[in-house]
Amino acid sequence: MCGISGSIVKSRFDREDLIKKTLSLMRRRGPDNRSHFKLKYNDKVLNLLHTRLNIIDINKRSNQPMTIGEFTLIFNGEIYNYIELRKKLKLKNYSFETNSDTEVLLKSYIEYGENCVNHFNGMWAFAIWNNKKKKLFISRDIFGEKPLYYHLSDKGFFFGSEIKFIKSLSNESFKVNKEHINKNLFYGYKSLCKNNETFFDKIYSLENSTNITIDLNLNLIKRKFWSPKINIDNRLQEKTASNEVKRLLQKSLNLRMRSDVPIAFCLSGGIDSGLLVSLANKKFHKKVSTFSIIDQDYRYNERKNINLILDDLKCDNLKIFLKKKKNLFFKRLKELTNYHDGPISTISYYIHSFLSEEISKKGYKVAISGTGADEIFTGY
Repeated sequence: MCGISGSIVKSRFDREDLIKKTLSLMRRRGPDNRSHFKLKYNDKVLNLLHTRLNIIDINKRSNQPMTIGEFTLIFNGEIYNYIELRKKLKLKNYSFETNSDTEVLLKSYIEYGENCVNHFNGMWAFAIWNNKKKKLFISRDIFGEKPLYYHLSDKGFFFGSEIKFIKSLSNESFKVNKEHINKNLFYGYKSLCKNNETFFDKIYSLENSTNITIDLNLNLIKRKFWSPKINIDNRLQEKTASNEVKRLLQKSLNLRMRSDVPIAFCLSGGIDSGLLVSLANKKFHKKVSTFSIIDQDYRYNERKNINLILDDLKCDNLKIFLKKKKNLFFKRLKELTNYHDGPISTISYYIHSFLSEEISKKGYKVAISGTGADEIFTGY
């Protein structure tokens, strides 16, 4: 992941100390580079901040903010089909100075305008300043995998990957959204995504598959660019459906393994992560390293199934035992609450934090897991 934040602010509220403070807060999202882009327009100032985690084209030439002509980009995420898009853009006489998906994203915007998002297969939160139109274009991916928050006030417009970036950059205090907390306590986490409210008043989450454009006069336009379409073919045969699921899954995994740094795999005893690891190993001939959580509670202990997969694949594995972490429960919950700027949705966040921690300690920047497969394939 990378960190992005920025603002269109009245000149009297623009402060370098707040920029530096915010970049410092953003460092954990992107330890490999920190940069800042600024433009002044009469009584307004544009700021774009970025911290980078090197994944694709780790050379400094791909650092951000990235400027090409009148356009400047900050980007968190990955455009999985950037190689295919680059080939299409080359046919339109575009040349490339990097091997990054960042440059492909920006040149896709230059070519296709705001419709560029319809060409992307990936996860993203990005902002592009169009100096021709004096407008900021912000987009969040179709499933909202990458976080993005924003705040509009008399001072200006502020956005960021985390709420704390907005607090820092705006130098404002925000009241806790008590109604949002009450809904969470009463209805549970499933109530939280019914609208774009957050746990702080006047700070909002940009909805998934949504774009924002905002000009120097702070005129904001929001537009949904994608929604799922259901087209049921009752004549579809089971074998045809099975083969197509297999094809799509393999294609999807292969795209997501595009990386210039090593990739780790989260491995539970379930079919989802086991299938991904097996495909990576057997189909795509990747040398995989896996990480597993072992729960001492026999009802959730998947060690037997994990070992079956390991015996078959002969891949590296590191097991993390929750029993050794039990004394860290409240300390870790406090850390996670601060990190997420609100209570975590489910206990899975707590458990997965130990998994992510060990993956990071071993030097991995990218991890693939089977999260979400239960929802797609109707559970266990």
